[in-house]
Amino acid sequence: MDKRTVLPPLCLAALMAVLFAVALSFRADRRPPPGVESLSQWQMEGEAVSLPLTVGSLPARTPLVLTATLHPKEGDYLYVKTVYAPLRLYVDGVLLFEYGQPGSYPDFLIDPPTKTALVPLPDAEGTVTLRMEYASPAQRSSITLHPVLVGSSAAVLMELIGQMGFSLFFAFVLVALGLLLFLVALVVTRFEAAGAALFWLGLFCVCVGCWVLGECNLTGVLVDAPVILYLMAFLGLFTLAIPMLKFGCMVLGLRRDSRRLLHGMALTLEICTGAAIVLQLLGVAAFSKTMYLFHVVVPLSLCVFAVVLMRESVWDQNRMARRFLVPTAALAMFALLEVGNYYLFHLPVQKSFFFQVGVLVFAVVAGVVCGYFVRDAFQLRAQNGMMQRQVEIQREQYRLLLEAEEHRRELRHSVKHHLAAIRVLLVQQEREAALADLNTMLDELSADVTGRLCDNPLVNATAMHYQAMARQAGAVADILLDIPEDTGRVPDSELCVIVGDLLENAVIACRGVEKPFIKMRSRCADGLLTVTLDNSYSRVQQNADGSFQSTREGGGLGLRAIAALVEKHGGGSHFEAKDGVFYSSVYLRLW
Repeated sequence: MDKRTVLPPLCLAALMAVLFAVALSFRADRRPPPGVESLSQWQMEGEAVSLPLTVGSLPARTPLVLTATLHPKEGDYLYVKTVYAPLRLYVDGVLLFEYGQPGSYPDFLIDPPTKTALVPLPDAEGTVTLRMEYASPAQRSSITLHPVLVGSSAAVLMELIGQMGFSLFFAFVLVALGLLLFLVALVVTRFEAAGAALFWLGLFCVCVGCWVLGECNLTGVLVDAPVILYLMAFLGLFTLAIPMLKFGCMVLGLRRDSRRLLHGMALTLEICTGAAIVLQLLGVAAFSKTMYLFHVVVPLSLCVFAVVLMRESVWDQNRMARRFLVPTAALAMFALLEVGNYYLFHLPVQKSFFFQVGVLVFAVVAGVVCGYFVRDAFQLRAQNGMMQRQVEIQREQYRLLLEAEEHRRELRHSVKHHLAAIRVLLVQQEREAALADLNTMLDELSADVTGRLCDNPLVNATAMHYQAMARQAGAVADILLDIPEDTGRVPDSELCVIVGDLLENAVIACRGVEKPFIKMRSRCADGLLTVTLDNSYSRVQQNADGSFQSTREGGGLGLRAIAALVEKHGGGSHFEAKDGVFYSSVYLRLW
């Protein structure tokens, strides 16, 4: 087994162990900055409690009442958060804020979505009493009561930005990146079907971005749309692995059984998501309850994806799978870390923070590799186009050879009659008539029916094809090539591209010229092949760097493709336009 295929998984396993060790040992005691006070000490049913607090084993809609005293300043706000629980906030017995009461949200949600808000405090002197009345969720047997922040709106916002600003920025970047990839995919797929890979990568970014955006508490403060954020958060979480699996099946060139496994995982996620939506719409089970299934299925699908890539990399030597192994395994690792933090570690970080790190690693690497994939697809398409053109040229050459053979048969038949007539004329002593008939026969035999411009069959067919095109266009085509049948290390197909592109450019350039001509010569000596071409032209377009722009309809690679090919084989090229004649010369080493 190649050490290069074993080393990355071992390094990744070590990295996972370090990250989990750090996560288990990390305990942060983050205090609000000056100007912001955290109200964590409250009274509930006569007992002192500290927030955050989780109260369990509660029947649905159990009332809970918290009270606290406060010394507000002028212009102070309260930052409050309630998770799937109705809330009423009173200040000195006056209702100040109300959320989640029946009729204020769609019935199919069962419980009100999570809500975060900045609530302005009334101007008051001295001490005021805060009273928060909760009702426990219907879909959960427990309720989590979160701390309340007090301070000016600017100070509280700065505190929230310090805690969750990265998540909000990251979500916007992901959504924007996904939309950009959609546009790129829309353009690329018009020319190459492989561009659909960019669509799946973009959809993955959008799903993760929506999830993070919906989970971020700062979003709820800035955007008063808790229902929309609720749907974004859960649907983004439920579906984010689907485009990832589709992307892998399309880009990585996996084995059939591997593709079937990933398609099966994607189908499982699609079915689970559909069932969760139906249960939510019917009011049977909210997303907040069915998400526990996805806490298993989504990380599992990413882990399966990583295992498939590891098998493809190690056993099948799949180069694309090897490129994606580390970022995909990192994504799966951070997904497990995210779930571990939700159930075990309870680190004081924004939800989805760990997964954001994994997505960042994956998106950067996947974007680069996907760019290479699309580039390779375009190159393959160009090669297929070149092969198709060669097939058409060979078909045309075959037709010309058939016509030449038919012409030979006609000549043999004509010569037979001419010789018979000459014999009769000679017997009859009509020497002048016999001589005239003999001259006619010699003229017919002098026609060039060999159909051969060089010894290399494929290059010969290419040159004859464009020679016929030039003559049909009214140009004088004088082509004589010295190209051997054995072209050494240079493939015949690449020589066809060089000769064919030169002649095609010349035929196009001759359009509109009064007396068009094309003259091509080549010489092969000591393994060095030199090709020159002179042709008339009506116009040329020269760039600022001295190169010439293609004048073909729809554009083209022009002479740069020829220059790149000859340089590949240790050669060079020179192109010059002067006094109505375009001079082209290239050389390359055959062996």
